[in-house]
Parts: sequence; C-alpha cells; structure tokens
Amino acid sequence: MNNASTKKLVKIILLVLSTLVSLIIVGYYWSNSTLSSISLVPIYVMVLALCYVILQIIKRFYLKVPRWWDWLYYIGLISIMIPTFFADDSNQGVFHFITDYGSLFLIFPILFDIKTLFNGNRN
Repeated sequence: MNNASTKKLVKIILLVLSTLVSLIIVGYYWSNSTLSSISLVPIYVMVLALCYVILQIIKRFYLKVPRWWDWLYYIGLISIMIPTFFADDSNQGVFHFITDYGSLFLIFPILFDIKTLFNGNRN
C-alpha cells in the first residue's frame, strides 16, 4: 500500500469511528426529555464525547489538512456541556432544544469529510 491509500484508509476508519460515536451521543440527547438526562449526563456519554475529541485530534494531526468545518464540533461539545451547569426546571425546554440541535454539530464535520472523500479529494 502506498502512502495515499494508507492515508485514505485511516481517514475512512476515523470517519466510521467518529460517525458511530457521534450517532450514539446524538441518539442519547434526542431520546431523553427529562431535566436529569441533560444535567446529570451518564459517564458513558462523557467517555464517548472524550473519544470523539480524541478522534478529531488524531484526524487533525495525522491528516494535516485543516478544514474550516473541523471546528464545528466545538459547537456540539459546548451544547452538550452547558446544560450540566445551567439547566433547571424553569429553562428545561430551552436547554433540551440546545442539546438536541446543538449535538447535531458533532455530525456536520463528518458529513463534510465524507463529501470530500467521495469527491475524490485525497486530503
């Protein structure tokens, strides 16, 4: 295998792993509607978020091609972290909206990467 095909294989593996992790996180937030589900996040969701960040860091340093969409996942991370500090009974609906739609920003960078992969861009 040459360097370009190895790089493409690593990118595909990182994309698959990132997709699985992000879908589990998004699924958690979309399937829960209680205050405790957004303010007392289970440890497995926090571990998955950490794994997602690690995968993004590996992608950034291994592929060495910065893209503008590589930073979108920070919006998703912020949207799932903020309710743990500020959500209460009076603003629960607002924070459920933030976590539900903000967590989708974990998927957007993956979609852009998949698009560049199918467009034949080797970076």
